[in-house]
Amino acid sequence: MKKLILFLLTASLFLSVGTASAAKNTSSDLTQKQALQLALQAREHFWNTMSGHNPKAKNSTCTNKTFEYQNLQYIYMCSEFDTKAKVVHYLTPVFTKEAVTNGLKDYHFTVYKGKFAVPIGDGDNLLNWEKASSKLVSKKGSVRTYEFTVPLLDGSPAVKRKVTYVKENNKWKINQFDAVI
Repeated sequence: MKKLILFLLTASLFLSVGTASAAKNTSSDLTQKQALQLALQAREHFWNTMSGHNPKAKNSTCTNKTFEYQNLQYIYMCSEFDTKAKVVHYLTPVFTKEAVTNGLKDYHFTVYKGKFAVPIGDGDNLLNWEKASSKLVSKKGSVRTYEFTVPLLDGSPAVKRKVTYVKENNKWKINQFDAVI
C-alpha cells in the first residue's frame, strides 16, 4: 500500500511539473525579460547568419572564397549554413517564417554554383543590447511590440528601437529579421 501511495504521489508531482512548464511555454504573456532574451537571441542569430558562420557549431568547415555576383561581393556560407534549408532551420526558432523569408530576400542571400552564399557586410554595430531596457507599447491578440532603449558602447546617447513579437506555433518570435541590429 505504501508503494502505491508513493507511486501516486510521484506521478502527480511529475504531472504538475509537466503542466506548469507547458503552461509557461504557451503563455499569452510576453514579459519584458523574455522579450529582451529573445531580442538577444535574434541579434546573435542575425549576425551569425550574416557572417556565414555559427561559432558554436561543432565540426564546422568554411570555404573562405569570395566572389562577385550581381555587383555585390559574396562569401560562401560555412558548412552549418551551406544550404537555405539549414539557414531557415537555424533562424525559425527566433524569427517568424515571414521574417526569415523577407530577410533572406532583402539581404540578397543566394545560391551560387550550388553553394549558399551571403553578401559581405560591415560586421557589427555599437548597440549594447545586453544593457537595453524595454517597455511594452502595444498588445493586440498574439502580437506584442516593445520599445527598447539601447545604450551605445561608445557612450553616445541611447537609441530607441521598436521590436514586434508574434506568437507563431505557440512560441513568441520576432517579426523582422533585422529588428535588433
